[in-house]
Amino acid sequence: MNKIEKIKEVLKEEGLRITQGRLAVADQLIKKPSAFFSAEEIFLNIQKSKKYECDQVSVYRTLSKFEELGIVKRSSFKDEATRYKLSDGQLNHGHNHEHYFKCMKCSLIEPFEDCLVDKKEKELTKKGYKNLTHHLEIVGICPSCSKK
Repeated sequence: MNKIEKIKEVLKEEGLRITQGRLAVADQLIKKPSAFFSAEEIFLNIQKSKKYECDQVSVYRTLSKFEELGIVKRSSFKDEATRYKLSDGQLNHGHNHEHYFKCMKCSLIEPFEDCLVDKKEKELTKKGYKNLTHHLEIVGICPSCSKK
């Protein structure tokens, strides 16, 4: 089953309609599944493609609903609009954290797996803290931009 069919199935299971707007947003996210997009970028890409009809408000509503359903993952980066990325399965695979490198020149956003804060979260959990999450953003110049 391809990704668009999986998204349609999730929508059906939740009793939601499969609308042009939802298909338009899904289509844009599926084209580059590892990329992060702002709602504005998704809207502009939909307008350029002319494959679907969708207004800007529908993009925001769809992204909100997709996040709720675990279809997309929302991330906030310093000095930028919130960005969305197609979720690779259940949101975060049970992890309540995210780690990224962001290039200051080309705005490349690349996730990385190692958790530098996990030990501290475990200590806090033992002290009674609940629902911990974190977002680690390392900013610098990517290898491609370093060569220029």
